[in-house]
Amino acid sequence: MKILSTLLGITLLAGTAIAQDLSNEACEQLITQAEEKNDPVLYDDCGFGNEARAWAQWAPFVTAHGLRRATFELCRRYPGSAYGALYCKKAEDMNFGPALVRRGKERLRADNVKEALHYFDLAVKSGDLSEEETIKVMEILGMIHLDKTSSEYAPDSGIALLTKAANGRSAVANNTLAYLSFSGEHRIQKDYRKTLFFLWKSILLGCPAAEENLGAYHLAKQGKISEEDARYYMSLQAYTCEPFDKSITDNIPVGCDCKDILKQEKFFRSQPYFYLGQQQDGTVILKNHAGETFSYSKGEILPDDSIIQEVSPSLVTLMKNGKKSFANLYHQGRCVDHCLEPIRNPNKRTPVRIRPYHLTFTEQECANIEYYAPRLLDTALPYVGKEECHKPEMDETTQLLLNSK
Repeated sequence: MKILSTLLGITLLAGTAIAQDLSNEACEQLITQAEEKNDPVLYDDCGFGNEARAWAQWAPFVTAHGLRRATFELCRRYPGSAYGALYCKKAEDMNFGPALVRRGKERLRADNVKEALHYFDLAVKSGDLSEEETIKVMEILGMIHLDKTSSEYAPDSGIALLTKAANGRSAVANNTLAYLSFSGEHRIQKDYRKTLFFLWKSILLGCPAAEENLGAYHLAKQGKISEEDARYYMSLQAYTCEPFDKSITDNIPVGCDCKDILKQEKFFRSQPYFYLGQQQDGTVILKNHAGETFSYSKGEILPDDSIIQEVSPSLVTLMKNGKKSFANLYHQGRCVDHCLEPIRNPNKRTPVRIRPYHLTFTEQECANIEYYAPRLLDTALPYVGKEECHKPEMDETTQLLLNSK
């Protein structure tokens, strides 16, 4: 309300519905001013959110006055309509930065990297992009040039672009540079001091993947996993801020007793094996290694001629040719697969549990934040842990009042 009243010189009363009070003349003034203001709310207040009104009333006005941002606003809001596609093309032809970024992303999704680079380059040169939009484009360009399968592979250019984005508070770029300085990929010299620098900066900028990568980094430094394994786990989320999928993070299935499984190793190594899917009132649902389900009761015979001898909540005892075997309550056989993996594939990397370094703002974590934040960021701006760890100091008067109680 305050912004609108300032722009229009209107004194607005509390509770007045702004959109209803704005005349067409006032909206024309607002939409024209919005070219510089870049405030989508201004368009909302004049009915751009109503598709019929947007095309009937504002599209002709926008076209007649050559308003680039408003043209793209119509494109952005209604990309699926025939008019929307037309206005997207209009905004591109007007060399409007955000429209060119949109077009670049479309070409990238279509695997036309060369055209995508062309549109991204035009967008940056247009001068229309905000600082945040420019950083996002630098992230994309940097990733394109680091793609070894791309005809545009140019690691030096990619690193330079990501470095610029990282300096501009890009959490993703900092996370990527952390991985590269740890792994030495793309001919970058390994530098663990830089790894820690980039990881912490990414974390403070709000990147969950960097928190988990810091967890892998510490595991390697503590000797709990090899540096090669740490590099592998970090590579899974090196070019993003999305954290590990739970199935990757939690490689050890819940409830696994490898010692018990290894006792029965010979049985489990001879497939097909059965495992217990569910047990209720004496009836058991067994699954085999192929995922097929069988429902049986005590005394019944399985397809492999085994007899169900005993049933318990977590174990079914099978008897075949006078020999016992067992179907255990393991989740989809994952425990079996996990515990026997080193035996079946002795040269394959053993899964480990990566414990994410998710910040919970413990005393030690706050001490880390207080150490790294001033060295890595402009602390006048928002960052992770700022409010949780940095409590405002009480002024002298407040302190005296508290002490007097």
